[in-house]
Amino acid sequence: MKLYIDAYSSFRGKVDDINLKKELKQKYKLDTRRQDTFIHLAVYGAQRLKERVDIESCDELYITSGAGNIDVLQKTNNYVCEEKEFIKPFDFINMLGNTTSYYVATSLGLKDKNIFQISNKFTFINTLVSVYASLKNSKKNAIVGAIDLVTEPDEVIKRVLGVAQETSVTSSVTYQKFSLSKQNAIGEVEFDTQSYSLEEIQSQVHQSTYDIMASMRCKALDAVKDDEFFETMPSYYIAYAMETKKNILYVDCFDGVYKIIKIRSLV
Repeated sequence: MKLYIDAYSSFRGKVDDINLKKELKQKYKLDTRRQDTFIHLAVYGAQRLKERVDIESCDELYITSGAGNIDVLQKTNNYVCEEKEFIKPFDFINMLGNTTSYYVATSLGLKDKNIFQISNKFTFINTLVSVYASLKNSKKNAIVGAIDLVTEPDEVIKRVLGVAQETSVTSSVTYQKFSLSKQNAIGEVEFDTQSYSLEEIQSQVHQSTYDIMASMRCKALDAVKDDEFFETMPSYYIAYAMETKKNILYVDCFDGVYKIIKIRSLV
């Protein structure tokens, strides 16, 4: 399966380094009331994509995340379990994944399919499969967003993601506009539904002419790995490949099962 990349946007780092609420209000003239940091990050990434490419109201929207809006879940747990208070109405609303998708879609003027989905493993790759299947039927284009927000304290997100306490984690938001047409594309991403063993992955890595990057979870694989972790890292490496004009084979792993995506620059 192949999707063509028409445009991308990417932010990775500490959310505290930018004032998301101020940026959305002043630069993009958006109403940020009743929204929290996770939603602000999602909308911010979407607006950065909008600066790079024309977005049609009929484009489909897919949002995924490694853990979703953990920040609001922590706040709600504190209200109910610690302070013995009722859940605040907007915190309850913001817990719903569809709420994030709604605000992103509204900010982009999208009126078609709008899906928030999280898989318990390989969430970004599984989203690509869903996008490909839908576009084959609809013949439209798709906006795909991947949002991971590090909470404070970061031990909570580490427990949710199942990574070691000594692991460095970071926030990230990346977007791509995908189509099934190569015309005007700046890159392509190839993937499949197949799961691989370590031996099969090692064979692919040995034969590939692409630069090899791997998730921290690929402990048994001898490959270059990032020094920070977030669940939707394959999405970040799409942006990285486009920025550096490199071809990258990215390997992801979960419980000894491997999946890959191949990213190729076309410019």
